[in-house]
Amino acid sequence: MHAAARIGFRAAALATVAGLALAGAALAQTKPAPQGAPQQALPTTKPAPLGAPQQVRPGPRFAPAPPPAARAPAAPVTPPTAQAPGKPGQPPAAQAPAAPAPQAAVPQPVPANEPAAITRLRGLMGRDVRLSYGAAEALDPAGEQVRMTAVVMERPGKRATAEEVTLNGLREDGVAEALIRGFATEEAGTNVRVASIRIGGLTVPRNTAGGPPEPDQVRLEALRVEGVEATGTTTMRLATASVENWIAGQPSRMSLEGLEMGGLDAGLVDAFRLGRFNMSGMDFGTTLAAVMRQQTPPSLVGQAAIELDGLELTAGGRPVGGLAEMRIAADVTRTDGSGTGTVAFRGIRVEPLPVIADWLTRFGYQAIEGEITAETAFDGAAGRVEIRDLSIAGREVGALSFAVALDGLTQQQMQAGDFSSARLLSFGLRYADASLFGRFLAMQAAQTRTPEAQLREQYAAMAGGALTQPGVATLDPIRDAVQRFIRGQAQTVEIRANPPQPVTLQQVQGPPPNAAAAQRMFGITAEAR
Repeated sequence: MHAAARIGFRAAALATVAGLALAGAALAQTKPAPQGAPQQALPTTKPAPLGAPQQVRPGPRFAPAPPPAARAPAAPVTPPTAQAPGKPGQPPAAQAPAAPAPQAAVPQPVPANEPAAITRLRGLMGRDVRLSYGAAEALDPAGEQVRMTAVVMERPGKRATAEEVTLNGLREDGVAEALIRGFATEEAGTNVRVASIRIGGLTVPRNTAGGPPEPDQVRLEALRVEGVEATGTTTMRLATASVENWIAGQPSRMSLEGLEMGGLDAGLVDAFRLGRFNMSGMDFGTTLAAVMRQQTPPSLVGQAAIELDGLELTAGGRPVGGLAEMRIAADVTRTDGSGTGTVAFRGIRVEPLPVIADWLTRFGYQAIEGEITAETAFDGAAGRVEIRDLSIAGREVGALSFAVALDGLTQQQMQAGDFSSARLLSFGLRYADASLFGRFLAMQAAQTRTPEAQLREQYAAMAGGALTQPGVATLDPIRDAVQRFIRGQAQTVEIRANPPQPVTLQQVQGPPPNAAAAQRMFGITAEAR
């Protein structure tokens, strides 16, 4: 599975980087010019949209750059050897010839009348990248908006091609617009083809310390990739992918549609399909930068959402599981993370995999179908966390619901998994049986050859013994509720805890000595219906 993830990420990354590279600024970060060196003037106004009509005729088409002339290797240079003192005329000791000095990259000849934007693109890519094209035309008088066809980029050991590249407003730190059609390359045994890549409003500032810029320094107004196909040890197809408003401090959006991967090495799963995946309302650049720095990402006030539709998992061409939809939503009201949230996983289906097939057969299930839902709330000022209703429900199984309220927690503590200062305010657990408990009793009755009614009474007696203590009447309602459920007189049993005082983790390091002590500490009540 890890290898598959790397292939998929590499294919998507290559598609994106291809656009950035051909746009000019992300393939390589060139060193800034020396202080005081003359700088080429950059456009100060926003260029016209790609393909916009111009008042003057476009410039002529240009021929591709001719290949550099062949050069003979330079002869090795042997430095002179000093004579030993007092032995004039003695020939020097034999020495191995010095290795040839490395040759500097040969500047690529620039075709006459090449548009200014293409020449600038060559400089941004660096001397070790060779750019050639079948034809090029300027779409404006200044040569800042250009179109190239039959484009080839080459560097040692790597080659990429594009049927067509259109650039508008290329700068040293980005590009106003770029459109790439028919991109293809090969990377580590993976062949990648992309139908189209469209970039809008890209700014990649130079890192004066060297290396790539931080994610929160990059600005990207829009990126759309269509028709990605990758083949290698695994295969990948992607209909569309897009990123919008990658701007620090602002909500971003990301979406994928029509993702398919095959040849996975995940054991139980070797292929999957995903209909749609969306993320919105999150500050991608700032969050990613904070994670890379091992810092707590700041909370962006507003609404955020993650959505997924149509996940199908297969093995050997047969379905093994899937998820109809996932919905995660948050309404953040303050920068400390305060707000509310909801979670829903619906249409969960798990087929009889080898690891659970025997269990399913014994309980009489053909597959597991269900859903998971939850509602949450967080008050940063009070450090209060609430899981109001976490429910796990299975068709013809039952529904297990959980609720808890804690305080004494900050956003940083929760992200670090530090609950040492947490205090329990309330707790609830509810189970509504749809047939699982009945199936369990039927299986036990068949295995032990004991009537089901007798088994129910045995389990009820065991629960009664554990929940009975002379002189402690507060246990009676709890015992009665549990026994009614076991005997089949109720389908739902609910247990709640409302401590008279908040309970710290230090107070529950060890279990209470008996049921009565637990009931007093936690204020436990129960109900069956």
